[in-house]
Amino acid sequence: MRKAVLAFAVFAAPLLAQVATGKLTIAGEAFAPSDVLDARAMPDPGGTAGIMLTLSPKAAARLAKLTAGLSGKPMIVALDGKPLLSEMIRGPIQDGVINIPGNYRTPQAEALAKRISGKDPLPEDLAE
Repeated sequence: MRKAVLAFAVFAAPLLAQVATGKLTIAGEAFAPSDVLDARAMPDPGGTAGIMLTLSPKAAARLAKLTAGLSGKPMIVALDGKPLLSEMIRGPIQDGVINIPGNYRTPQAEALAKRISGKDPLPEDLAE
């Protein structure tokens, strides 16, 4: 019995390491990986990539309320305390989508997106 428990512990440890997420903050507020429906790299024609975050409906409503009071002020999106985006807010973000432009290489943007959400991006076609 003891060997089975040890084997399981050794097997489970690498699985936990694969889904390690960072601490996402938007305008100083913490958002959990479960608040992120989708995070994906968005390659551009210039060879770099940004990241597109799509929040859950509940988190999107929270973001709209949060950004309603930020008109004319910067909103900082950070991962583990490192800013990914600082953008002047013109009005509330109501659709729950945040585009983070960047000079990332696509693999780097994909890795950051996965650290934000803890999972692979949703398929382009949900029928897949």
